[in-house]
Amino acid sequence: MIRSRKNSVARLKGSNGRSRESRGNDRLAEISARIDSARNAAIVRRPVFDGALEVVAYEIVLGDGPISELEADDDNGANRLLANSFVPIDLDGISAEKPVYLTLSQAILESGLPPQLTPEQVMLVLGSEVDPSPETVPAVEKLRARGFRILLDDLTTNLQLHPLLRLADAVRINVGLAGGPSFAKQISVLQTARVTLIADGVGSYEELRGATKLGFDHFQGSFLSRPDAFRKTRVPDDQLASLELITLLQDQEAEINDIAEVIRRDVSLSYRILKIVNSAQYSLPRPLGSIQEAVMLVGTKKIVSWVGMMSMSGLNKKPAELTRTAMIRAGVCETLAGDLGRPDVQRFHIVGLFSVIEALLDVPAQQALGSLPLSPEIVDAITSHGGIMGEVLRGVIAYEAGDWEHAHIIELEDRAIMAAFLTATIETDKTWSQIGG
Repeated sequence: MIRSRKNSVARLKGSNGRSRESRGNDRLAEISARIDSARNAAIVRRPVFDGALEVVAYEIVLGDGPISELEADDDNGANRLLANSFVPIDLDGISAEKPVYLTLSQAILESGLPPQLTPEQVMLVLGSEVDPSPETVPAVEKLRARGFRILLDDLTTNLQLHPLLRLADAVRINVGLAGGPSFAKQISVLQTARVTLIADGVGSYEELRGATKLGFDHFQGSFLSRPDAFRKTRVPDDQLASLELITLLQDQEAEINDIAEVIRRDVSLSYRILKIVNSAQYSLPRPLGSIQEAVMLVGTKKIVSWVGMMSMSGLNKKPAELTRTAMIRAGVCETLAGDLGRPDVQRFHIVGLFSVIEALLDVPAQQALGSLPLSPEIVDAITSHGGIMGEVLRGVIAYEAGDWEHAHIIELEDRAIMAAFLTATIETDKTWSQIGG
């Protein structure tokens, strides 16, 4: 009996062990599936900067990158593509009237581009997915003959692309992976090929200055969302006043008269808003003479967006794209809060908007936010990603960076983030155009 009981216990222990192992494997499979889900339901827009830190193009990254699974959608003649047969991509809508970079796969090169892609709109990126076989070179030559510009991606690691260098208009190199004394020599050799040199993986303003000295023409990377060293320990009074204005206007209970009164305190803002409203785009029978009339005509939400963008863009001599990033994050966070059924969506908006405050002011976030009338929960969400607001912000930033492992938000499908990003991007671009950003 005792022996039998021992055997039963042993079997039970073995069963429990297998169960724990099985549960562990299930959890890993779930995590892996979510990462794949985020990757496949992703459209990310990455800016390309020139030496003056103006955006000259946007790279559209679809899922894993190459557009091997894109097909044309000719419905109503719209300039639209389908990724993975279910994600509609309106290139005109998300390009902000800039050229776009699209990475091609070997399959697309062999089968042909979707007919909507035009040389004026698109630069074609050839990377590790492309095999420069005898069939590939003529295909690239035909694209060049049609007027398409060609970008070779990271020649320092994709050595197989060297035979295509004579057909290239630009070469992109990941400076974060490069190094050693031979790197500068490689750059010098590429400069003789008379191609535009694009530095990718630029992670800080220090790396940006280094890439500029090496002779790169254009730049991509995460430097935009990082401070150029902490040059101050407190927010100057003039910048603090602008931030307080933005905060005041986010009050969900604010009345039209309250919003108009806050804006009237800033003569420059009042002038700019009245100038926009009285412009040809609104075709008014008579010019408006007061901010209150402007708020009533345009609506509080749009006016608040205008003021936020105008105020943030004037805070510092940082690239204007940083303000655009803040506005997009704010819109995404607000939309996802609504998807979660939250009643305090405006607090999520503030979290997204002020998530760039370190990069914007070069002041530690804790010090900058501590100067504003913000709740501890909002400050914690921005500085430590605490609470539900912090979880949403963390997922939004991860998605923006293509960090698929962390681009998730509890109780939301991954496609919800993509949809929110597309909507916020288009709306922000529209607002930017309206205010003359």
